[in-house]
Amino acid sequence: MRRSLPPCLLCLAFLLSQVSRAHVGHGHVLPAKARRLVNPLPLSTDNIQAGQNLYQARCVACHGADGRANTPLALRMQPRPANLVDHLMDSMRDGEIWWVQTHGVAPAMPSFSKTLKPDERWQVVLWVKELQRRQHAEERTKLASDYDWQIPAGFPYPKIPADNPVTTAKVTLGRYLFYDKRLSGNQTQSCATCHQQRYAFADQRGRGLGSTGELHPRGAMSLANVAYSPALTWANPNMRRLEQQALVPMFGDHPVEMGMTGQEGKLIQRLKQEPRYQPLFAAAYPGEPEPFTLSNIVKAISTFERTILSGRSPYDQYRTGQNLKAISESAKRGETMFYSERAECFHCHGGFNFTGTVDYLDKGFAEVEFHNNGLYNIKGELSYPKDNTGIYEFTQNPADVGRFKAPSLRNVAVTAPYMHDGSIKTLSEVLDHYSAGGRTIASGEYAGVGAGNPNRSEFIKPIGFTAREKADLLAFLNSLTDQELLVDERYSDPWLADDSKPRHVLHGVVKDLDENAATVLIKHGPVDTFMPGMTMEFHLVTPSDLKGISIGQTVEGDVSRRGDEYWIDHLHPAGAK
Repeated sequence: MRRSLPPCLLCLAFLLSQVSRAHVGHGHVLPAKARRLVNPLPLSTDNIQAGQNLYQARCVACHGADGRANTPLALRMQPRPANLVDHLMDSMRDGEIWWVQTHGVAPAMPSFSKTLKPDERWQVVLWVKELQRRQHAEERTKLASDYDWQIPAGFPYPKIPADNPVTTAKVTLGRYLFYDKRLSGNQTQSCATCHQQRYAFADQRGRGLGSTGELHPRGAMSLANVAYSPALTWANPNMRRLEQQALVPMFGDHPVEMGMTGQEGKLIQRLKQEPRYQPLFAAAYPGEPEPFTLSNIVKAISTFERTILSGRSPYDQYRTGQNLKAISESAKRGETMFYSERAECFHCHGGFNFTGTVDYLDKGFAEVEFHNNGLYNIKGELSYPKDNTGIYEFTQNPADVGRFKAPSLRNVAVTAPYMHDGSIKTLSEVLDHYSAGGRTIASGEYAGVGAGNPNRSEFIKPIGFTAREKADLLAFLNSLTDQELLVDERYSDPWLADDSKPRHVLHGVVKDLDENAATVLIKHGPVDTFMPGMTMEFHLVTPSDLKGISIGQTVEGDVSRRGDEYWIDHLHPAGAK
């Protein structure tokens, strides 16, 4: 006979498994007051140790000593116990984890208010948070990067290719290259031409326009959170690496985008002639006798693109408990509708990045999805326009006609027009399309009833949103806009920063420095209208600026603020050019 689990183990495992998924994926099953509960215990060694002891006694059989729920017992359980150090658990506040232990969830989870004392439950919370902290430290070590990722709450660390590790110097170089029009044959376009920061690194064209005037069949996808995407275009299942994809707009000729085919040598010469690139390439690729190579160019651009993270929207503030009033009641109703089986939105646009195509550090396998959403149903051999047949272009499988990647819905309110070909102009019309279960085009060359497309996804079905439901969904989708992303200086055009933005020049004495961390401690006087005189630590925009700088030396540099941190650029000895 199989030995049964103690109730405390079985129920806590079940509850955390269900609540963590419901909390993140299908709306907030926990009451708002649970988020507002604050741990009354100090973060002390004694309390953490007590929490560990309680965890070892009551939780370790299911969740494992490391919290990952990989124990033999856990593998036999249905539902599976929660992975307590999974990134999804980051969004659970201390009060919610305490509430789980205290109240249970009927009918499967009883209350443990009589099994563990209140302070004991808070001690368990401290240990769970300590396990998460250790997991994040381990992930940072695996990245082996000096770059400060500033991962949003509830986000995992991205998976970085071993042959292109992220460094601060490479990010800096990639940012300059991303905005440099020298990368197009006629020097009229850069990567940023089609991936504009104010539109969440997409643009307002439904279909791209190349540097030679050639119109593309599809539009530019947003680059926000592209580090988590294992499929990088609308309909190419084979395009899996940013380093591979970056070559397409530069050298592809069907259609022509940046038009650099056959001009690789000219590109290298252009970059070498720009004085600012000499130290940037040297810092990004130290020790290489010739850092100016095409491979290094695409590696730097890809590295910068991987750092474009978006997770600071009003909805994120609400979801993580930072501000429970960050979104309206209408948006909250829209969230419930979004995650309902009636609307089915979350099936294609779920998870922390609101897309079914996702990969990240330590994920077991990459998820890649393509869907036919009933956008067209043209008469003839194929049901979609011949230059936009989806992944059928690569597979030649008739069942793949019209199957495209479902993009992330983050910042969707600023990425109009919509669909792969920009054929739907507004979010309101997008909801009308899904409400009908497919788009009907009454006349013209694309006439047809999309709801009847033979390849239409099972998740696309007539819904019939009411006026209120549609308004609520629009409110929810609008709450996904990360306004900070659209103006964040870390991702802005550095050429403009160099040439036209006001400079805040610092003068001071170096008190300490750390070349490995790329930081410098400076005692400085007032910086015009920017900050008072003080002694403080700065991060180096260009780490190589520390070369030749010593403690006690009087220095100058341009200072700026990024989030809660202060950065210095063009650091040099006072009086030197």
